[in-house]
Amino acid sequence: MKHLKYNFLLFIAFFIAQTLWAQKKEAVDFSKSLKIGDRFVPPNGISVFRGNMVKFDWNTLKDKVIILDFFSTACSTCIDDMPKLQKLQDKYKDRLQIFNVAFQDKATLEKFYTENTFLKEKKVNLPVIHNDGELKKMFPHWAEPHAVIIYKGIVQAITFSRLLTEENILKLLRDGRIELPYKNDYNQGDLGVHSSKGQGVSHLIGVWLSGYQNGVRTVDLKYVRDSITGLYKSSFYNRSIYIALRNVWSKFEMPTYIPRDERVVWKVKDSTRFHNFKEDKDKWNVENAISYERLDKVMRSDSLQARVILQDLHSLLSIRSYKTMMKRTCLILKSCPVKPYAGQPLKNPLNYENSSVLGTIIDIGMQFPPVIDQVNRNEKITVGDFSNLAELNQQLAVYGIKAEIGEGEIEVLVIEEVQ
Repeated sequence: MKHLKYNFLLFIAFFIAQTLWAQKKEAVDFSKSLKIGDRFVPPNGISVFRGNMVKFDWNTLKDKVIILDFFSTACSTCIDDMPKLQKLQDKYKDRLQIFNVAFQDKATLEKFYTENTFLKEKKVNLPVIHNDGELKKMFPHWAEPHAVIIYKGIVQAITFSRLLTEENILKLLRDGRIELPYKNDYNQGDLGVHSSKGQGVSHLIGVWLSGYQNGVRTVDLKYVRDSITGLYKSSFYNRSIYIALRNVWSKFEMPTYIPRDERVVWKVKDSTRFHNFKEDKDKWNVENAISYERLDKVMRSDSLQARVILQDLHSLLSIRSYKTMMKRTCLILKSCPVKPYAGQPLKNPLNYENSSVLGTIIDIGMQFPPVIDQVNRNEKITVGDFSNLAELNQQLAVYGIKAEIGEGEIEVLVIEEVQ
């Protein structure tokens, strides 16, 4: 049950993060910003500590790959990445120089490194550029981690920290250049064709479907009115076909269950083109992700617009998707005789409003097959940690409920290629 709660917290944290992402965006002066391929002219007055580096000369690094790893002490992903970067630095110290770059002052950072046992245990001691203002003007962003790779005085990549790998560093040293997905926190994407006519701007009314948009962050389906043109724009960027379809379906038919893999039926030649089942996210996205825009003169309700968009995707991708009921192996919540609890005191107990909520949380944990709630119990249910079905049932019996693995009918999304 412990990992179930962890997954639930991640599930909630994802939506909080999306909200914070939207709120954090602010106006930025791009007059000093550099792009990939631009020459990097180092700013003056850079302050460094740690890594046995009190001061340095950029000229001594001209033949090395320079990595600027922008971070903040509040960024857990940044901190988790530091040991990996330290290993790279240690292994290629003659050909590579990594800097952690922070806007925070030296005193704050010194306190952070002194108190962080994780970084101490991993022996992280990379040089840190503190009180940074100039480098962030050159490489503006509003989400850390943010990585910049410089080689031979040229900006080679502005990308994601997960791409700071040994393979990519060696490729850059070998070829003298490298192409990596572009991390641009400010670009929302624009597939539509626009042309100036007379005093105004003429917008082509229509639909655009494209592949991966480099430099555009992943954005789920949005439907908004452009205050300047008065047109209604529907769009999403850099999504898998499966996630895009699922997102569209949810706009007019909100799911009452967790959309797990068991609830998808693939009637296609190659399902890996539709969804990334592996961990190589960046390579897969570049090759398979899609982006979509639609411009309309008329406003429709969100649900009706979603149906229009679904028709577009079906037509443009030569597919169809539909929902139906199918028999699947499930975890079925059934009624049973009430039995007093005689086990050990519950560890980390949580209260669930009813059996439906309990079933949803168990679904999120992915420990068992998809859940079917046949008891529809409307009373509060308290469940603590459990590691297997027997332990779960020992707690549920108090409420006259038994969880049993069997065959049941659940709703599935069918994705089918059309000849």
